[in-house]
Amino acid sequence: MALLPRTLSIQTRLIAGMALAASALVVLVGWFWMAREARGLESALQARAERSAQMVVRSVAGPLWNLDYATLGHLMDAAMAEPELHTLEIRVRGVAGEPIRRQRDVDLSPQQSLELLVDIPHQSPPMMRAESLGQARLLFSREPLHKALAQTRLMVVSLLAAMLAAVIISSYWLVTRLVARPVAALGGLAQRVAGGELGATLPVVREDEVGQLTRRLNAMSQQLLSSAEGLRLSEARYRGLFENATEGIFQADARGRLLDLNRALAHMLGYPQPQQALQGRPSLSRLVRVEAAEYRRIARALLRHRVLQQLPLLVGTHDGRELWLELSVHVVAAAEGGPRIEGMVSDITQRRLAEQELTRHRDHLEELVAERTAELNLARLRAESASQSKSRFLATMSHEFRTPLNAILGFSQLLQMDTSLGPAQQAKIKLMRESGEHLLSLVTDLLDMASIEAGKLRLMPAVVDLRALLEVVGDSMRLRAEQKGLLFKQELDPALPLRARVDGQRLRQVLLNLLSNAIKFTDSGWVSLQARVIQRGPASVRLRVEVADSGIGIAPDQLERLFQPFEQVSDLSRRDGGTGLGLSISQQLMQLMDSRIQVSSTPGQGSVFGFELELPLSA
Repeated sequence: MALLPRTLSIQTRLIAGMALAASALVVLVGWFWMAREARGLESALQARAERSAQMVVRSVAGPLWNLDYATLGHLMDAAMAEPELHTLEIRVRGVAGEPIRRQRDVDLSPQQSLELLVDIPHQSPPMMRAESLGQARLLFSREPLHKALAQTRLMVVSLLAAMLAAVIISSYWLVTRLVARPVAALGGLAQRVAGGELGATLPVVREDEVGQLTRRLNAMSQQLLSSAEGLRLSEARYRGLFENATEGIFQADARGRLLDLNRALAHMLGYPQPQQALQGRPSLSRLVRVEAAEYRRIARALLRHRVLQQLPLLVGTHDGRELWLELSVHVVAAAEGGPRIEGMVSDITQRRLAEQELTRHRDHLEELVAERTAELNLARLRAESASQSKSRFLATMSHEFRTPLNAILGFSQLLQMDTSLGPAQQAKIKLMRESGEHLLSLVTDLLDMASIEAGKLRLMPAVVDLRALLEVVGDSMRLRAEQKGLLFKQELDPALPLRARVDGQRLRQVLLNLLSNAIKFTDSGWVSLQARVIQRGPASVRLRVEVADSGIGIAPDQLERLFQPFEQVSDLSRRDGGTGLGLSISQQLMQLMDSRIQVSSTPGQGSVFGFELELPLSA
């Protein structure tokens, strides 16, 4: 196989290899068969020749003794009837002259003949015998043997050629069916995926090696599709934040050449569009006019500290204006192209001018209060706008806050599974995990509140199994209730629709908040979750969901503050380090669902939290 060119296909090389192996086997078998057949025919010819020679000498001994040459001639003619006997020659001892001979007309070469010399014995009694009467020379032809060998060789060659053809044809068919076609299909799948058709798959025909490879390629294609979707979504979120931010954002390489900037920074620097500022990839020192000494000072500080925060800077813009900017910049490592510089810029010209103006007139502040009230209000509006921008940024970056906490919780769970740690170490790890889970809960509540305040929280309705969702919520809280010695009751209307469109994650979050509070503020008795249909139409259904308990209840004067952020109306012993955001977030989520949480409570007898939802039905 090493002699075959590397450019040949696997199919051709496999068939050629099998053909070569089969040919070698066929040649070996044919050679062995022919050698064996030749030896057999030669042995048979030798045996026949010896038998014929013995018959001849016995038959001619009598006439030769009696000198009956006529009978001797007849006997020699009869012996020549043997087709393989070519020459019969008898020499009489003591008689001079030519021997008696019978010979065929065809000449024979030494390779085509077999010669036997046999003495002719006396026919007299044994006591009178002396030497032999003479000697018979018999020459047998190998032509019949060669013809038989030729026929046998032709038969063997034909049989082996047919066998070789069958091997090649069957090999071609098997290789084409079992290897070439599946491999060609896999190559087509790889080309489709490489061409951008992510998620393309092939059916698995047989559970063999090719089938396993097909499964792996299908899984790889699906994983590439998922990864591509995730990258596209991440890029879309980042690009939306980048382009729509009210603050200026830019990226530059390690040499200070501008790589990208958003629309806000381009407008801030006097460029109608970001593409105009990016032409020729100018350096940051050319993008704005900055004193050379100041630029070098900033570069040295950034090189030393890797991050600069809220640095005021006076620059000249493309359209000839002078601006006071507040620069926050840091150096980030990149997988390709070396480190990058990323920064955020705020226009503080008005604030700077206001500060300078206030500094010049600080001795006459009373006289300038009325005149500057409007400017201060405008500055306040800008500050509120900046705060909202930061809230939107915080809401958008929620994933980056949660990821480190999830990593901490994951590693603490792995450490808890380590049986080599002692009880004291296990206790510390348990405390670390519980603290991390509590911190994650607080961060989640704060990020949800930030998302709500920034207007970034959006519902994502999807088709859900409503009954299954409510059962899962109930089952997840039942254990907590039973651990506290409470009876957990769950009543679900049999008429609940099987499939409805709702943001299942947010609805589950609201129900878990309400049930968690009910269990938290109930020391004995029961907690219940009830859902019933109050109105059903052809395309929608209206539900009433209630969470009730037999707990401590809520005083009437505390109900007004119940849904306000960071408000906790219970006594200090029951707050458990919470943020007071759960009910506020739940109320905001219900408002996004065009509903509102209602509460009724009697101190010492329990509380009932309920809401109504109108949900579209789904087939």
